[in-house]
Amino acid sequence: MLARNPVHRWWRPLVTLLVFAGTAVLALIGTTVLFVGSVLLGMPTQVLRAVSDPALRVEDLLRDPLLMLFFSFALLVALIPAAVLTARWTQRRSPASLVSVVGGFRVRWLGSALLWGLLVFGTMFGVSLLLQVLAGVPLLEGFPGWWSYSSIALIAVIVVPVQSAAEELVFRGLLLQTLNAWFRVPWLGIVVSSLVFLSGHGYTDPAVWAELLLMAGAMCWLSIRTGGLEAAVALHVSNNGLSLFIAGLSGVPGVEQGGNYPLTQVLPLMVAVVVYAWLVDRSAARRGLYTVVGGRVPIHPVSLRPGGASRAESGAAERVNS
Repeated sequence: MLARNPVHRWWRPLVTLLVFAGTAVLALIGTTVLFVGSVLLGMPTQVLRAVSDPALRVEDLLRDPLLMLFFSFALLVALIPAAVLTARWTQRRSPASLVSVVGGFRVRWLGSALLWGLLVFGTMFGVSLLLQVLAGVPLLEGFPGWWSYSSIALIAVIVVPVQSAAEELVFRGLLLQTLNAWFRVPWLGIVVSSLVFLSGHGYTDPAVWAELLLMAGAMCWLSIRTGGLEAAVALHVSNNGLSLFIAGLSGVPGVEQGGNYPLTQVLPLMVAVVVYAWLVDRSAARRGLYTVVGGRVPIHPVSLRPGGASRAESGAAERVNS
């Protein structure tokens, strides 16, 4: 457990959680104030007037769905400094240790996991779109126009990856590692961090709760099994990014998360999460990724404790960490 270092004491996890809660609230409030202030001062207005609507008013921006979509993702990026500073201050460890057992992102592994994510979730979304077409559902009926859709695509490509990494740094990085240093039982940390992750969303549909809990649990499981956040970040980016691309075809997606969702929309996502987790876990075993600081120790797939190897892990001959 990366949070259980030589300076660890029983009280440090509690202090860590309290300090992070305080710094996160300050970071989110500060970012919101800066954003609203910049809108009131007209800085985004000048840019949008130049490229879009010369008659655009400042008041319109605060109700603009595209700007609100951008802000809903960009706001979460403020959690990165909160997590980094908390790890440094309260646990006296390098912020890079939040990311992986080698201290930082393993770029080639992140790229490989992202390819798996785009393949699995892209296939799922593609099949879903095909079924809608066959059922006669008009996909482009509410198309917002190429300017708005291009803006949505830019948010998906540029902002969503950073937002996803920020959430993983918090929930599967700082929070999960801190809880596991406290409980010493991985599944307790997974359950608690997954419930906190769920509470951070505004969905009210129990089916979506189940899907979010499954996704959070899978990302925790992969983070422990692979020794880092790369697989979780790739899953998060693939799901959020592709969802934005698809939803944008019917208009600028709203930031509200309430309402009911049909099982035909939720169940394919759950299947995609399970398939992705299985494929990426096997890929990590074949690569021989480090799972602890200094080397690879097989992590049991059920207990998530060191010492248990799957068949794929038993057959892995090389230890390639990139």
